[in-house]
Amino acid sequence: MHTFTQAAGVTLAGLALATTAGNFRAGSGTTDHRIGTVPTVSASQTVTSQTSRATPISKTMILAFPFQGGHQRLINRGPKSLGPGDEFLSTDMPVLDNATGNRIGTSDAVELIVSTRHDGTVTSQGTLRLPGGHVELDGIVRHADSPFRVSVTGGTGRYLGVGGQLTMLQEDDVRKAVVMKLELVR
Repeated sequence: MHTFTQAAGVTLAGLALATTAGNFRAGSGTTDHRIGTVPTVSASQTVTSQTSRATPISKTMILAFPFQGGHQRLINRGPKSLGPGDEFLSTDMPVLDNATGNRIGTSDAVELIVSTRHDGTVTSQGTLRLPGGHVELDGIVRHADSPFRVSVTGGTGRYLGVGGQLTMLQEDDVRKAVVMKLELVR
């Protein structure tokens, strides 16, 4: 089970701030973290054909979001620990195919803490930049929810018109990644 101080960083889509949130506990102000990424390789578990909006699809991908990579920033508006009004910002966070470990895209997200109740209640918006288009994520979630999941609200390119959900399967401390299942339907 994850706690607010750790999971507050799990931006929608488990966008890989899970353990880095612990780095933000002390102090106030703005903190900027820049961490290296992994090499780019395409993956096999993506929607493989250009489809029109009318073409039904159902696709499931198991993705890994490493704890490190991309650019992350916490805007801590309070004098103490994390709380309402604080924001996590992330760009260029690596998205990996969980089966192969190959990088298949990146993610960007904004998460605003609205309450410390339920291990952190947050509103979040995120974009998964995958081969052929983007998948948009949006919602208000509680980090205590089990399973932890967020809505897919749309997409671009080959993901135009999709809906679905992103569900956290596990925090893998050995691989230092959050493993999530992306389910897309049209």
